[in-house]
Amino acid sequence: MLRNGRPQAVGTIIEDGEFEQVLDETARRLSWSRPIDRGEGTKRRGRGVAIGFKASISPTTSSAIVSVNADGSVIVYCSTVDMGQGSDTAMAQIASEVLDIPLEMIRVINPDTDVTPYDMSTLGSRSTYHMGHAVRLAATDAKEKLVVMAEEVDMPEGSNAPLPELFIKKFGMRAGTIVGTANYKPDYAPTDPETGLSSKATPFWMIGATGAEVEVDTETGQLTILKMVNVCDVGKPINPGVVETQISGAAVMQLGFTTTERMIIEDGQITNPSLADYKVPGMFDMPVQMENGAIEAEQHSGPFGAKGAGESGTFGVSPAVANAIEDAVGVRITEMPITAEAIFRALRAKAGTPLEDK
Repeated sequence: MLRNGRPQAVGTIIEDGEFEQVLDETARRLSWSRPIDRGEGTKRRGRGVAIGFKASISPTTSSAIVSVNADGSVIVYCSTVDMGQGSDTAMAQIASEVLDIPLEMIRVINPDTDVTPYDMSTLGSRSTYHMGHAVRLAATDAKEKLVVMAEEVDMPEGSNAPLPELFIKKFGMRAGTIVGTANYKPDYAPTDPETGLSSKATPFWMIGATGAEVEVDTETGQLTILKMVNVCDVGKPINPGVVETQISGAAVMQLGFTTTERMIIEDGQITNPSLADYKVPGMFDMPVQMENGAIEAEQHSGPFGAKGAGESGTFGVSPAVANAIEDAVGVRITEMPITAEAIFRALRAKAGTPLEDK
């Protein structure tokens, strides 16, 4: 297994990647060391575990503007798209921490090419790390300017004077704005065209594992996921509650790819183009029991020790479910989605009575 200090396939040395902790915690939550109830009759049970990891997209740039207003409020301008993953909250928290200003006094302006500065994109679990650094640096720039302004009006740092008082003393009224700006691009070493190796292919590694306990009906192929455990290395989370929901959402999304979702294409045309025919997971498709866990291990290069975690919950779901099915009934499913029909066909093939295709 990969560990800190060992090279990944492209030659980049693993740093701040807690593979063993993630796998150990997954196994503990799944009670891996204890015997499993194998079920009875046609209902057979099994367990499976899988771990995966990936790099963040690199090299990419993020930019941010932090504006401190005369009434003590702060506006963060950044082009990260909050589509439910909680990035607005994280950026506001980072600015709050740097400026020592209450979170409720900070507002994040949503992306607008006329207003907010450039960001490469909101993808690849890059936003907390890349835009988080940009907001941190922009807030630091604004703070340094506030310190200079305070010195100009004989209000030295540490005087704890309210911000509105500082602006009044500087401008004679509650007016003016202090603006901090920053761009952030992490270190990166391009791959060697001859060897394919890079000493710095990514600024951080995302790591996630899943454990699954399943029940398979050998008469029908029906699959029931009795328990699913998802554990990820998330660095030092900016907002632990948001990170937990990210892990959960990622796992459920991957569960859809694993068990229900199939895009059917015939003669170059998609024949199931609506949610009426493309089955996403519903409540009855969820695991009977589901747990999420986060290994909090500092990402030393990240903003306040954080790293991206948006995709980490997807990595182990599909192989863990497939491993559990094989453990339960002895058949290996290698295509998704893993439907009852796919399992039943595999069982028939194993028994030497394969079903004929239509």
